[in-house]
Amino acid sequence: MSKFLALFLAMWKQAWRDRTATFFGVAFPVLFLLIFGFIFGGSGTSAKTAVVVADYEPSSFSDFGDVFSSLEEIKDYYHEVAVIKSDKIIFIRNTSDEYYSSLLDSWEMSLKTRVERLLNRLNPVVIVEKKAVGSSKELTPFDYTLTGVIAISLLSIGLFGTVEVFSHYRERGFLKRLKATPIGNFSFVFGLISARMFYGIVSTSIILILGVLIFDVHYSLNVPFFLLSVVSSVLSFIALGAFISLVFKKSEIASEVAVIIFTIMMFLAGVYFPVSFLPRYLKFVSYFLPVKYGVELIRYSMGFEIFPFSQYLFTTSVMFLLGLAFVFYTSILVFREED
Repeated sequence: MSKFLALFLAMWKQAWRDRTATFFGVAFPVLFLLIFGFIFGGSGTSAKTAVVVADYEPSSFSDFGDVFSSLEEIKDYYHEVAVIKSDKIIFIRNTSDEYYSSLLDSWEMSLKTRVERLLNRLNPVVIVEKKAVGSSKELTPFDYTLTGVIAISLLSIGLFGTVEVFSHYRERGFLKRLKATPIGNFSFVFGLISARMFYGIVSTSIILILGVLIFDVHYSLNVPFFLLSVVSSVLSFIALGAFISLVFKKSEIASEVAVIIFTIMMFLAGVYFPVSFLPRYLKFVSYFLPVKYGVELIRYSMGFEIFPFSQYLFTTSVMFLLGLAFVFYTSILVFREED
């Protein structure tokens, strides 16, 4: 136990002394959080709409937003207002924000259909019944960014930290000297994994606290699921860092490759914008990027992502078990090269 604690503390101190890993793992995500937070204005809201009707029953449009009988009655701000006069609809859009554009376009189409049906005195043929799926809440742009920042922080901690330890330690001859000590290879790797996981928990806690204190973010955090998501994500990212260290022998090249992979994942894995925005061939690439699944687990544990619990359990198990197995396998290969 004392051996593990000593290794854990050594790796913990090394993690904070590593300026590159600390910058990309803590400072860089926090900087992104502050920039996007002030751009999107905290937790954000859904599109706010209103309808002004005089020739129809107000209750016919109650599901399209607030309903008024004249424009003079409107006092609050609305992203768009529709004025309906007999067979004519005038849309007054008060925002040019791209985020609301698609939402308001869909709202306009639905409103036109409703007016046409009332004009033609048509009764609906198909009855649509809406039911809430689970307890997931609406994902605003800032929520999306916040969860993406957390995933990027975990990726930095796992990826850069492992490349630093394996590649630089190998060049300095530290790994060769380690083999001459009573400390086993597995104990060393286990100390590395434990310290990086704890580092990930501390980093994500800082990001969450800043989100609450500065931007008044509200989320339904499932703590056990969140910790499980952090642990499995960090483990899979450590495995990726160990693989890079194994393939690229020189520390400078390994670090540069890690930066390239980090950049690719940041833009192609649904971290800061949905994967659905990507062309088809890039969507295919995203399926091979572990951070895509890491950010989905984070969003699920914070009550945002909508998919079955069985999918969450399967993804977590695969990332944890494969990550653990791959970390130890690659570390064996790395240490074998020191013989």
